[in-house]
Amino acid sequence: LNCPRPLELAMGLDDRQTVALAAVAALGALATAYLLGQQSPNSAPRSGSQRRKMSFGYLDDKPAKPVLQVPQKQVFRHPAMSDDHTGTTETTCLVMVGMPGRGKTAIANRTAQYLRFFHGLDCENFSVAQRRREALGYMDETYYDETNAEMVAERKKFYHETLEVMASYLRQGDGATARVAIFDASNHTVDRRKEIHDKVKESVGSSVTVIFVEVIATDTINDETQMSSEDAKGAAALGGTAADDFRKRVERFRTQYEPVDDTPAYSDDPKQVQGEATLRGAHEADYSYIKLSDYGTKIVLNNIRGYMPGRIAQYLCNVCRNHWSRSQKRLHLSRHGQSEYNRQGRIGGDTILTEAGERYALALAQYADDFIKRHPDSGHPIPCRLWTSTLKRTVLTARHIRRETIMGEDGFPFTQMKLRQWSNLDEIFAGACDGMTYEEITEQFAREAECRRNDKLCYRYPRGESYLDVIQRLEPLVHEIERHRESLLIVGHQGVLRMLLAFYNFLPRDKAPHLELKLNHVTTLRPTAHGCDCVTENLMKDLTLGDDGQKQM
Repeated sequence: LNCPRPLELAMGLDDRQTVALAAVAALGALATAYLLGQQSPNSAPRSGSQRRKMSFGYLDDKPAKPVLQVPQKQVFRHPAMSDDHTGTTETTCLVMVGMPGRGKTAIANRTAQYLRFFHGLDCENFSVAQRRREALGYMDETYYDETNAEMVAERKKFYHETLEVMASYLRQGDGATARVAIFDASNHTVDRRKEIHDKVKESVGSSVTVIFVEVIATDTINDETQMSSEDAKGAAALGGTAADDFRKRVERFRTQYEPVDDTPAYSDDPKQVQGEATLRGAHEADYSYIKLSDYGTKIVLNNIRGYMPGRIAQYLCNVCRNHWSRSQKRLHLSRHGQSEYNRQGRIGGDTILTEAGERYALALAQYADDFIKRHPDSGHPIPCRLWTSTLKRTVLTARHIRRETIMGEDGFPFTQMKLRQWSNLDEIFAGACDGMTYEEITEQFAREAECRRNDKLCYRYPRGESYLDVIQRLEPLVHEIERHRESLLIVGHQGVLRMLLAFYNFLPRDKAPHLELKLNHVTTLRPTAHGCDCVTENLMKDLTLGDDGQKQM
């Protein structure tokens, strides 16, 4: 409060006004110091270029090592799904509906992984077919003969066993954590669906949300490559053509199939014809269901309410396109070429490429010309996309990839490898540790380094990001990846690509921060119904790089 007298006289202030002005200045200084030194663990991280323009010079002005607030462990659990204070939960059961060979299992497995990985939910898929395979192996089309009472009883046994296991799983929730169960079977009749609906409601309670997901497609499989890999192996062991046997199985289901019916039993329209199936299935108009027709060309939502059912519906609208198995679509992941900070063993930053990094950029462009932009069998040009982050090192790595205009399958021009930059793909932001080596972090922020070693997934850098933050900003991009039908090359950063690699390989997210993607390598992914085909190729076999400082990133 010591305001110099010359300043008082120059401003024409009396003693009382001088004291008030000094008090306001002191409060402003205290507020500024607090804001500079604190950040809530749950505050949203700054995006893209803004966060990298932040200055942390005030840390260097302190003679002693700064004492930083240790971020609290974060657990992303949406209020719409669970409430720890009241104990109320919204447990959800997804019931797949559709004939064989329509992609139900692929959709169910990847939806379960999506809910576990991006929303942290306790989610399991219960497959009747998988239980049958484990007990009997592959069964030919005669096993599905509805006139054979013995075979019908055998199939019902596996169905009821799986249904009971799923009901038990839903009942075992701890009261504070919502559970999501997916019942994967054909469920192709009105009576079967009513039995599942009533069983779940009786076992878990009326509060459980049951959503039927019907997958409809007018075409069927053409060859063994479009079958489930496990079915294809089993059918081949029996001899004959696996695809022919599978198509016969589909025809047996077709004669019994009853689609989810949204027509009321009584209609005001006198022209409405009330058939037997319509009358028996009239109650389904009150069910919650999602109809996915012809790989997403037509989508119908009925009685879908709430945050999480809405998120599930949005993901299903994209994943149902099933481009991975129906086309040559692939996901290619590549780190940027070696940057100046890689050479120095520093993390973060926004530096340019080294000479070795430039060499890799040229090699990646040639790889794209030879393998990504052309059909693997015919060799003719195919549509493909290119994404990078907004940081210099990824943009510079992708700048040599040539963009050419070809004619797409829809008859319209398509530009191959047209660059799109996403701030969502920016590297995890290290905050006050940005630009440092891990030796410097351990020396200057010993407690922070220990906290990160103990919980790498949830740890948040001081005024930076955690891997949970990265997962949160990657969710919209996964929707986009599923929506596009073209192959995609992502030139990104190890911290971000780890999350995508773990998600598509069905790994739990606590394993994701420990994956390693090496410089000068391209990883190609092709998700399948039960897993993911993954191939990694070294484009610079003649070049050995030292430690880039990113293994602990």
